[in-house]
Amino acid sequence: MIQIGLQPSLRPDDIRQLVALARAVTGITLSESKTDFLMGRLGRRLAARGLTSYADYCRLLTNDATERVAFGEALTTHTTSFFREKAQYDWLLAEGLPELDGSGRLKGRDLVIWSAACSTGQEGYSALMVAHQARDRGMRTINPRLIGTDISRPVVGHARQAVYSRAETDGIPPALRPRFLLSSKTANDVHRIVPELREQSSWRTANLLTGEGLDGIAADVVFLRNVLIYFDAEIRGRVIDAVYRRLRTGGFLMTGHTEASHARRDGLELVRPSIYRKIAP
Repeated sequence: MIQIGLQPSLRPDDIRQLVALARAVTGITLSESKTDFLMGRLGRRLAARGLTSYADYCRLLTNDATERVAFGEALTTHTTSFFREKAQYDWLLAEGLPELDGSGRLKGRDLVIWSAACSTGQEGYSALMVAHQARDRGMRTINPRLIGTDISRPVVGHARQAVYSRAETDGIPPALRPRFLLSSKTANDVHRIVPELREQSSWRTANLLTGEGLDGIAADVVFLRNVLIYFDAEIRGRVIDAVYRRLRTGGFLMTGHTEASHARRDGLELVRPSIYRKIAP
């Protein structure tokens, strides 16, 4: 057992193995100088597994698929909020959804929105709220369905529960709050997304690098934000290709503003900064 207050040391060989495993398992590119980051994120995993060295942990990762999942969860960072990068939602309501509604492609089927790195769900629920606003404006072919995916089981569970603190819901415009939020009867300043939106959403763990968990996704709007910055050029290309294959022709891809240049690919047309349209099968 690891003694309380003591941390196993990270040897250069351990660091090289962990960096390579991080890339292979999650696609995340880490510098070998990130010693403090690795120890801060993985120390609890060693303690949980009763290990006394990172060399033992590397051996465990090689042979234990369940621990590789926990390893990926420990390394990923989840920062999100309702209506983050609001200009994209404004564009979707004013231009993107009217284009899809007017194209005729949605007749007889749902509008599928995919939050590809959904974290705790705020991004996807924001998109559903926008889709309902579009229906209010007469876009009657907009029948939204949300798919949220993330590598982390805890954040997917949080998204599925759809329970948020008052501070977490601050980004929701005041006009939308009464319609899409329920207030807890037993806890102050706790809210839950209304049943209608919860019923229109599904959540699952998935790996954008390996494709595990992505079966059956064919989306009209994809949010792929604040993810590509963690990958090197090769991994970014593989992830963009995986997302591209699951985006319908004529659909839209939203990236983070700092990641827009990373998403450039044949078949994607730049519509606005950080917003792309798929123009080729």
